[in-house]
Amino acid sequence: MKKFRSSTFIIALLVILLTSTLPSKAAVETIEGIDVPVVSSDNVELVGNFPNATIISAVFSSEKPYMYANTLTGVTIYDISDPTKPVPVGKLASAHFENEDATFGERKDGTKFMLIAYDPIGVTPAYEDKSVSTGNEIVVVDVSDPTNPHVVSRVETTTRTHTATCVNKECTYAYTSGSTDEEDSPAFSIINLVDPSNAYEAKVYPSSVGTTGHDWQIDSSGVAWLTGLQGTVAYDISDPLNPVVLNSTDERALNGTEWNSFIHHNTLRPNGDEFKSRGEGQMESNESLERTADQIRPGEVLMVTEEDYLHPGTCENEGSFQTWQVQRLNKSIAGSDKSQIQPGTGTIEPLDSWNTKILNTDVDTPAGLICSAHYSSYHQDGFVAIGFYQQGARILDVRDPTDIKQVGYWFMGIQEVWGAQWIPERDENGRVTGDVSNLVYTYDPTRGLDILRVTLPEESPAHTDSITAPISTDMIQVPATELSEALQEKMSHTHTH
Repeated sequence: MKKFRSSTFIIALLVILLTSTLPSKAAVETIEGIDVPVVSSDNVELVGNFPNATIISAVFSSEKPYMYANTLTGVTIYDISDPTKPVPVGKLASAHFENEDATFGERKDGTKFMLIAYDPIGVTPAYEDKSVSTGNEIVVVDVSDPTNPHVVSRVETTTRTHTATCVNKECTYAYTSGSTDEEDSPAFSIINLVDPSNAYEAKVYPSSVGTTGHDWQIDSSGVAWLTGLQGTVAYDISDPLNPVVLNSTDERALNGTEWNSFIHHNTLRPNGDEFKSRGEGQMESNESLERTADQIRPGEVLMVTEEDYLHPGTCENEGSFQTWQVQRLNKSIAGSDKSQIQPGTGTIEPLDSWNTKILNTDVDTPAGLICSAHYSSYHQDGFVAIGFYQQGARILDVRDPTDIKQVGYWFMGIQEVWGAQWIPERDENGRVTGDVSNLVYTYDPTRGLDILRVTLPEESPAHTDSITAPISTDMIQVPATELSEALQEKMSHTHTH
């Protein structure tokens, strides 16, 4: 089977170099003789740092103020009644990597569980099955009692489990990121979780993103979005055992293009429940880059992270955050097999993209100076918080999806921000309201958990200025010259699908 080398697997090697405790206050500090610069915009304030919280990804309960975190050392559950002071209340020690997008099921009977995707390796010494997995396996962790997380089942899969995603709130079914089936055709696995203690692979299903799928996101309308090697595809999952392709990105999202030089990584689609498919006579021109905000209808903006760490150049050439326009989601696709579509044949078209920048932009950023986009989250006022690895956390204005603007940033010279997540607002009973606050958690396995307070622009996007972060290559304290030649070679050139 062909293999995919994840950026974060390589970054794990960097993590080993960087996991010392770092300072928590936003100032220039000296660590073992190294001056660590801290740069932030005026509207981004550090309100807390928890250096031992080596979080890779996390998910929040909708019913009670708990955060369920996947970390470098296992699973940790935090009480976030005060979101500026998370308190660990339960932990499951587990040697796994990397499960970079945590997923979570909540049921009416009180059952709650996380899925841990093993890729490339994992072992659960606290469970009866103590075998070491080398990928293609999922662990189910019961977290119903937040003080006592424990493994209840493991399931091997045919396809790759770089990520595994619940496709409904109760998580009766989950999909793997996918790779190839036994006949070497693109595919993903469908996992039956009706009984979490008896999880099993129910079906291997054709994939329309090529031989490397990366992640699923389920939007507010229940449409499932799969990202991968050959772009992004939308599925109707009303029958979770038989998903139906609705549309896909066009040829500009195929691997090796300007819009996908490595892989489509993950998505956001705000206001999906307000979307209405356009008819033939209602479609806008295909001159995507010339569109204006008034041509975009509610629910039509698909936000895509393109990850690219394989082509080190200037930051502007590495992985970007992108907006695409979705004008149609229906079952009128070519061919009789509604389970798949040829990659690049859809009608979802690009609008704009945004990359971090370095002041001395004429200087290439060699392997190690990673400035690719990674995981993001959406604020209901029209802003995205996103991690850019060693370029820190960025706040982007996407109210005009044809003109993405940076309106905030948080940067430290030693960091690897894998994701930035707005913290949900809760009512007096601890239940989420559906909105998020202006607090952001940044997940950084090298520095720990940073908690940021963001003041968002109040003026219209037309009158909001894009700001530049004053960052130069000499501020980054882990240059490629300090990495082994073998690691540089891997990060710079090796890419097998």
